[in-house]
Amino acid sequence: MCGLIEVMKWFLALNLLLVMSAFASSAVGFYTDGSLEEGGCIPAEGEGYMQLYRDVNNIFATRPLLNMITEAGREMNEKYPGRDRLQVEEMSASEGGEIDGHASHENGLDVDIQFYKRDGVEHIPTGQQYYAPSMVVGNAVSPNFDLERNWELMKTLHRHGNVQRIFIDTKLKNALCNYARSTGDFAANTRVLRSLQHQTNHQDHIHVRLRCPAGNNRCVPQGEPPPGHGCP
Repeated sequence: MCGLIEVMKWFLALNLLLVMSAFASSAVGFYTDGSLEEGGCIPAEGEGYMQLYRDVNNIFATRPLLNMITEAGREMNEKYPGRDRLQVEEMSASEGGEIDGHASHENGLDVDIQFYKRDGVEHIPTGQQYYAPSMVVGNAVSPNFDLERNWELMKTLHRHGNVQRIFIDTKLKNALCNYARSTGDFAANTRVLRSLQHQTNHQDHIHVRLRCPAGNNRCVPQGEPPPGHGCP
């Protein structure tokens, strides 16, 4: 579990802005072949978010990723008070490296997050075998997929993190593209739309990937997504 020392490190860095090399988290290597040094974690619950898979304990990450989660949860809670919280799935192991069920998540810059759903269901916080419902049913987007809040989430993640990619099913991306057009929000958010990249088995959650942090010289970067918005 996220221990007292890690929580203290996180809040000291976040709230007191202490610059201490011993507490400086580092992403090492590539997303699919890397490790994590001085990774931190966040409390199991906070304003607007909850951590799932707590007993699996793959809940560690670099400080920029943890900051993105807490700030996105807070902002979404302010915009949609009383609704279901941001449900955070796995990040990385305490020292990074391979974790079961993932080809990446090795250097503290990846996180899986469930979609917001109209029915507002919050899942149990342990790693028992459950799956969030697919937001693609047959060949169509589920009516349970909350277009408004999920589109707002994509923009909010970008506001609070140096997001490079958000892996998502194509049908869900296309639905978000159409929603952005319908609200007049498309032209101003090409960068957000570009980051939405198709990946199989991402009908029930998104996988958010941050760029290598500035000054984190042992982090191996990934090439940028293709130019344009990638929408139909």
